[in-house]
Amino acid sequence: MNIAIASGKGGTGKTLIATNLAFTAGKRFPVALYDLDVEEPNDHLFFDSADTPEHGVDKMIPDVDPQKCTLCGTCTQVCEFHAIITLPDQVMVFPELCHSCYSCLEMCPEGAISSGTKTIGTISAEKQGPVSLVTGRLKITEFATAALISETKKEPSASNNITFYDAPPGSSCPFIETVKDSDYVILVGEPSPFGLHDMDIVARTLRNLHTPYSVIVNKDVEGNTIIDEYCRENNIDIIGRLPLSMNIAREYANGQLIVKNIQGMDTLFEQLLDTIIAKTSGEHK
Repeated sequence: MNIAIASGKGGTGKTLIATNLAFTAGKRFPVALYDLDVEEPNDHLFFDSADTPEHGVDKMIPDVDPQKCTLCGTCTQVCEFHAIITLPDQVMVFPELCHSCYSCLEMCPEGAISSGTKTIGTISAEKQGPVSLVTGRLKITEFATAALISETKKEPSASNNITFYDAPPGSSCPFIETVKDSDYVILVGEPSPFGLHDMDIVARTLRNLHTPYSVIVNKDVEGNTIIDEYCRENNIDIIGRLPLSMNIAREYANGQLIVKNIQGMDTLFEQLLDTIIAKTSGEHK
């Protein structure tokens, strides 16, 4: 079972939910937590992480042999992403734009293009008790976020009874890459106009993907019904609430799991986990 924790914008509490939910589930059965917010992964901060070995992730970059190239322009014509351009005297490759689709390599009539490589990031995997933590980390200056997410998801974990994906914020390509094979998505909503606006974009995206999802309200304040009204109008289940709390903010800022350090949070997350298991079981009947 793959369960993604997502949000429309940064700062809603997505990582707070993902780490505490994985820890809670880990007390019952082996689980895996994949940190797929590869541009700024921080799930490891909430566990007793050591210096975990990493391995590099490469992507294919076309390597043009000028001795074989006839400057026919076929590579430029077939490249959807304008990553390779034919000039009167040379072919130029723009690695930042390349999506490693291999079209230029396959379609070159002269066989002048071969596979070069470029390191785009790293992946690490470590065992945290019953939780297997897998982290993707994009190399600074690189743009291949979705490609690294795809490779991180392929990384085997020792525990996979339930796999949690801590998704990148937003609704662009990295988000799509994360949730496209998810069985269920937990959408963390922040009860503010900005938070609701971005949550709505993600919710509509999930409906288009036909992916089941529910909402957790974080920073919940009594009397603020902006998320409740939206969910009621759109027939979306709210399966949990975390209050706006200085104690929660303080523990989170110090890299602590709130289920360990704040009274009542363990019970709240146990109930949340029961609800998620019941909902995902229902989806697969």
